[in-house]
Parts: sequence; structure tokens; C-alpha cells
Amino acid sequence: MAFKPTNYNSLSPYIMVDGAQQFSDLLKAVFDATELRKFEREDGSIMHLEIRIDDTVIMVSDATDDYPAETVMLHVYVPDVMATYQKALDNDCQALEAPTNKNGDPDKRGAFLDFAGNYWSVSTQM
Repeated sequence: MAFKPTNYNSLSPYIMVDGAQQFSDLLKAVFDATELRKFEREDGSIMHLEIRIDDTVIMVSDATDDYPAETVMLHVYVPDVMATYQKALDNDCQALEAPTNKNGDPDKRGAFLDFAGNYWSVSTQM
């Protein structure tokens, strides 16, 4: 008996953001994410959106008075950290740390902020 949708991970971050569609569009541009499901409220705002980055589903909603926007910190392993980091910058994300491989760290890692203030750490294992 299936207890979750096929190809969904068991734990998904749920992000409340001002600008859920903009957030989804950014993830598609930076991470080649795929929008899975979207439900809108009567006013056209997004009530629930699911977007997949590689093997992970992130759930997103436009913030409301009852559920205000919150910033989060996320880490994503990507095939090419330099290319992903550059895509983020090309899509108006704020550079925090250019990807580098620090002594003793098997990952080449960088970081940026998105338009909503979310902190993204991206890395590729070397």
C-alpha cells in the first residue's frame, strides 16, 4: 500500500513566501526544477505549489496573514556548482560566497540569497 505519491520524498520543506510563482520560476531557472502541482486561491494567489529539484519536492505557498513569509536556509547538491551559482546571479540572486573548495571539505560550495531572503547553499562533491 502506497503511503505517499510515487517519486515523492518523505520529508518536504514547506516554504511560505511573498511571491510563490516568482519563487517557482526562479527554481526552474536556477535548478532546472519542475513544477508538479499548483492550486490557486480565488484571488489568484498560490495556495499550494509543489516543485521538484532533482529528487526532492519542495512545497510552496504565497504567504497570508495567518501564515506569514519566513526565510529559510537550504542546501542543494548540484552537478555543476559553478554553473548553478552563475544561474542564480544571472537571475538577480545576491552573491554571498563564490563556490570554493575549502581545505578538508570534499565539496566545492557557494551561497546566495534569493529575492525573498532565503539562503541557498549549493555544492558539488569533488
